[in-house]
Amino acid sequence: MADSDDTTTSPALSRRDLLGGATILPIGAADARHRGSASDPVLDLWEEWRVLHAELDAWQDDWQKKEGVLLRTVGIPRVLVPVPGQAEPISACEPAEIDELLEDLPGTEELRQMLHREFEAHRQRWEIAAGAIGLGPVEERVNHAWDRWDALTGTTWQVPAGSLAGVAAKLAMVLSIGQSRSDDHEFPWPPLRSVLADLQRLGKLPDSVVSTSR
Repeated sequence: MADSDDTTTSPALSRRDLLGGATILPIGAADARHRGSASDPVLDLWEEWRVLHAELDAWQDDWQKKEGVLLRTVGIPRVLVPVPGQAEPISACEPAEIDELLEDLPGTEELRQMLHREFEAHRQRWEIAAGAIGLGPVEERVNHAWDRWDALTGTTWQVPAGSLAGVAAKLAMVLSIGQSRSDDHEFPWPPLRSVLADLQRLGKLPDSVVSTSR
């Protein structure tokens, strides 16, 4: 049966690196309005995006902790398929993989049925344990939040900025999503950080126009 230290790849968790990198926080909407940028819709979108970004980080931490408990106690549903000619059994994490591994091997029907029963029993243990710790609602909330995040990000790209602060917010969003850390030396991140600093200087934006956090 499966070891309990495997990892899974779910849609939301696979996007976690977007939150784990450097977060660039330019001028907030409220500060920008004090500098005459009240009509810039990008700043409102940016403010909403920042809040959602922080919420996603917290929610995905909760999801990862709960899933980690399941991985340690139950293990990801899988079975080890003994394939003739292979030195070691091959892990199957889906029922279809069992049939694929044994597809061309005669006399394996009984083995397939046993492996399918074993996999189903493991899957049920996972689902029972997941229900007990409330993984499902967390997963639903995270996936819904990612849908909002994608939509909000796309909308922000499409809305024309009405101020230098709005342009800075858009550029900061690019940096937040794209670079792996605040001092990422890979192109194009250093030039883009330089452009953001120029916007801060030319627009006389406050020093808080750029801050980084992990």
